[in-house]
Amino acid sequence: MFEVLCFLLAIQRQAKEIHYHAKGDAFWGDHLLADRIYEDLDGLIDEIQENYYLGREEEAPSQRELLLNAANDVKDSSDDIKKDFEYLDILIAQCIAQIESIAEDDKNLTAGDNDLLGRICSDLQKKHGFLVRRIK
Repeated sequence: MFEVLCFLLAIQRQAKEIHYHAKGDAFWGDHLLADRIYEDLDGLIDEIQENYYLGREEEAPSQRELLLNAANDVKDSSDDIKKDFEYLDILIAQCIAQIESIAEDDKNLTAGDNDLLGRICSDLQKKHGFLVRRIK
C-alpha cells in the first residue's frame, strides 16, 4: 500500500504542477481539469492511512517518507501541456497497475481493503478518461 500512497501523492502534486503552470488559449479548461484530477485524492489517501494501516494496528508511513518517495515521480512542467497531461496519465496508469498487483498478490486483504482499492481504481479510471479526452 505504501507504493499506492506514493503514486496518489505524486498524481496530486503533478496535477497541481499543471494547474499552476497552465497557459494559452486552453488555460481555463486545463486549469480546471488539473483541479478535477486533484480532487478527492486527499480523502482516499486518508482512508488508506486510517483503514489499512491503523485498522491493522500497523504504523502508518510518515508524511516525510511518503513525500520524499512521491517527489521522485513529479516532474517540472514543460512548455507542452499535452506532454504534461500525458505524463500525468502515465502516473495514473502505473497506480492502477500497482493496485491490481496488490489485489492479486496480497491474500491478507479484507473485504474493506478490496472495497477501498476498488474505489481508488474507479476514481483513477474516471480521471484517466478525462485525460484521454484532453490529450486527443
